[in-house]
Amino acid sequence: MKHFFAKSGLFLFALFLGLAIYLFQADSQHDLASTKSGQPIKDYHYIKPDLFSIDRKSNFSATRIKKSSPLATKIDAEIKTSNFSGSILLVSHNKILINKGYSYADRASAKLNTPKSLYGLASIQKSLTALLIMKQIQAGKLTLQTKLSRFYPNLPNADSTTVQNLLTMTSGLSAGSGPTALMSDSQYIDWYIQHTVQKFPVGRFHYDATNFKILAGILESITKKSYRDNLDAVFGRKFDFVNGTGFSASPDRTFSYKSFVTQKAANNGDAYLAREVATGNLFTTTGNLYLYFHELFSGKLIPPAMISQMFAKVNGFPYASGAYNEPKFYKAHGYILGYEPTVFISKDNQTTVIMLANTASKPAWQDLAEKIFWQLMTN
Repeated sequence: MKHFFAKSGLFLFALFLGLAIYLFQADSQHDLASTKSGQPIKDYHYIKPDLFSIDRKSNFSATRIKKSSPLATKIDAEIKTSNFSGSILLVSHNKILINKGYSYADRASAKLNTPKSLYGLASIQKSLTALLIMKQIQAGKLTLQTKLSRFYPNLPNADSTTVQNLLTMTSGLSAGSGPTALMSDSQYIDWYIQHTVQKFPVGRFHYDATNFKILAGILESITKKSYRDNLDAVFGRKFDFVNGTGFSASPDRTFSYKSFVTQKAANNGDAYLAREVATGNLFTTTGNLYLYFHELFSGKLIPPAMISQMFAKVNGFPYASGAYNEPKFYKAHGYILGYEPTVFISKDNQTTVIMLANTASKPAWQDLAEKIFWQLMTN
């Protein structure tokens, strides 16, 4: 029996000694591997993703509502009560508060709106056109004071009308309601330029898309590229603004409606939409539109000094480059065939309302967007 315990003791001693040697060698190999690069290997720690961060692009494709926020709950209830149809993205203090779809993208199939739904950009597209012009100014190809006569000497008052007059709609020029036939982008631009007349004195504000058709023509003249090619050259894959063909083929397309009760979709005017080249023939999601404006006002697309030039007022009128430059915020708004996009952005770029509607309303949805914006601003 004594021999048995002695042998057992020796066996256990050998076992523990072997285990100690193994662990020592493994630790040494770990140290050797960690020091090959000169840096110790750090222990892995799981970091929970911030589902409300504006720095995670995937957050803009998913439904989000900050349930811990009484303000988010209150605003969500207000939106539902209003019978709003579309998608809304709210950012407060540079954090997503709400990112949701409301009501139907397609009433016939009962398909719901979501954060990934696509809507008509309408007149907010003028901001993109203005940015393309500012990029040419940045490249030294023209200035805000470049005269219209350099490109279109036969247009009325071409010697006294500047690029800035066109950006601020103070040229007084108009081409009327526009063509009804389907054409190429360049043909539409040419049609507007050929039919342009002087409707108001130079320097007086008059909202007319003709100004931005002429700007699109200037872009083509400078770059020898189409409007779409200019968009691709400046934005590339950075943003996801979709043309009519891509919109129609997308599973995330929406239909627009001109009332709350009709089942008949309104957005089937191909010729009408197509003629809005440079002024309203693109489609977007709430997240994509937010990223565009956030990067613009962060100085990531053009330098801050050029942003001030881009939105500078002429004769006190707040409109410039597709937006209204108000004391505490920028506002962009549009309407086309039942789509009504609205954007409010605080001057510090930390508070944003992106509201994309696919059902027309009276009063316009921009009133609700502004009400929500001020709730965020005072929170």
